Amino acid sequence: MATEEQLREGLQEMAKRFGPAVSNIAIVKSVDEENATCVLIDEDDQEFLDVRLRPVLTGKQSFLQVPKVGSFVLAIRIEDDDDWLVIAQDETEKFLWITPTAKIEVSEKILIEANEKNLLSLMERLFTVLEKGYQTNNGPTINLILTPEFESIKNDFKQLLK
Repeated sequence: MATEEQLREGLQEMAKRFGPAVSNIAIVKSVDEENATCVLIDEDDQEFLDVRLRPVLTGKQSFLQVPKVGSFVLAIRIEDDDDWLVIAQDETEKFLWITPTAKIEVSEKILIEANEKNLLSLMERLFTVLEKGYQTNNGPTINLILTPEFESIKNDFKQLLK
């Protein structure tokens, strides 16, 4: 009589013969960020086309993790379909998070936007005001010349950051 382990291995072998595996470790050949898909090559040099980087194909953007070309990923089959989805990767090219009012993108640099405000442009405005905005007199006090601009930047930061 077969042991439990032998039965398990036999069922796994039979499943492999009659259908594709439910998960696969493969190398990223190319990435189509606009369509949130990639092409993978497994250890048998079999290509998997249009592998999803996003589980739901509604056209809406919310979260995208872009794997680096040439890196290893773990992909799983979606239900009983022939579609595949990347669920993990060893190297990441870019992360993108989008909500109705905010966006964070992490790649070689970081982009933070919220409520139509961009952190980099706010920082540039702030440094410009700080650079040009002080007037000294003979006493120990320093007066801010560009007070309205400074207050505007301060309010914009409050709209951008939590």
